[in-house]
Amino acid sequence: MQVTDKLQHSPSATHQVVGEAAIIVDINTGSTYSLNDTGTMFWQLINGQRTIAECAQLIAQEYDVEASLVEADLLELALEFQKEGLVIV
Repeated sequence: MQVTDKLQHSPSATHQVVGEAAIIVDINTGSTYSLNDTGTMFWQLINGQRTIAECAQLIAQEYDVEASLVEADLLELALEFQKEGLVIV
């Protein structure tokens, strides 16, 4: 996976945002995942149209940090999402 990839939510992944955190449920397995505020923002930005790098830029603007720092973290999280079957590249 690369930062130029576009992700979309898997049809089996549903989520609920509570406060600034999200709970993701894989309806096929029943597995649940919780995300912090940054992970939640990333999850909400995933729409099949934005690249990981574009998501990193938006998150970096929100937190006033360098996008390159955010990209590495998002790439790691995106790989975890893919491994768990929560996103499609």
